[in-house]
Amino acid sequence: MEIAVIIQSVVIVALVVMLSVRQRRKIEAPLILLSNSRIDEKALEKSGESIDSLMSKARLAGYFNLGDIDTAVMETNGEISFLPKPMKRPLNPKDFNFAPVREGLCKTIISDGRIIEKNLSASGISEEALFELLEKRGNRAQDILLATVNEAGRVDFFNK
Repeated sequence: MEIAVIIQSVVIVALVVMLSVRQRRKIEAPLILLSNSRIDEKALEKSGESIDSLMSKARLAGYFNLGDIDTAVMETNGEISFLPKPMKRPLNPKDFNFAPVREGLCKTIISDGRIIEKNLSASGISEEALFELLEKRGNRAQDILLATVNEAGRVDFFNK
């Protein structure tokens, strides 16, 4: 009697798991709202989005013309991802067969007119080199609200 109950319980649990996986696949599948620049009205309706809200979300993503978008996908988290048409996508260094230098993180070397010695020495820039850069700009450390240096050695100054 106990074995029959255990077997029955295992079968029920297996069925519930199997059904929940099938249902989860249905729910978790992304919806293609726009493909090859064609709006899928059924998918749009299923997503609960209107054309106006799709256009609004496209604008928020930087696309002010739906004609610039090749594909729009409603992700499983409810967000919409946009893939631009090839001629509308941003250029990147690979398009020019160019490998940019890694800039890395910035360290603050001047904050509110004060030199941060620890960060300056860690940056590899000498105090003399910093003063030369300031002099070229016609500034003093006291005139600077913020100065940063990245791992490639680029220094940026922001005046008060």
